[in-house]
Amino acid sequence: MRGIPRKIQTRADLQNLFAMARSGELDSKEKAEAAERCNELLATQFHSVPILSAEGANIKVRYFPECKQGDATSEGASIKSVKHIEDKDSEDVGVQFSETHITLTKAPADKEVLSILMADNFLTQNNFDVAEINFMRGGFMQ
Repeated sequence: MRGIPRKIQTRADLQNLFAMARSGELDSKEKAEAAERCNELLATQFHSVPILSAEGANIKVRYFPECKQGDATSEGASIKSVKHIEDKDSEDVGVQFSETHITLTKAPADKEVLSILMADNFLTQNNFDVAEINFMRGGFMQ
């Protein structure tokens, strides 16, 4: 394997890339690209949704059915409560939701996007170890 894959799809891909870096097969530009691939992998853990409004730890987002009490955010807060708001103006049959109101354990620093750690994500589905990815990313940055 020569060069950096556009996307790391398996743990073996990542381990092979790290072995290439350790053996000196990658130049500094390729190592930087490998570190970026690690960042992309780590980002797959989170589901991000635009924040419609935020007042302290109370957040309003578009309807977000995957969000549940106890979930963690990328900023280290956790979700204390979730309430899905019904769309009263909907003429569709059945219940329609328009937005989700979330209360966090602390106010978010980022008022634009809320990123929630998803329990079932690409990393867990493919047996990636977050600590291992972070270790390898650090090795690529040296």
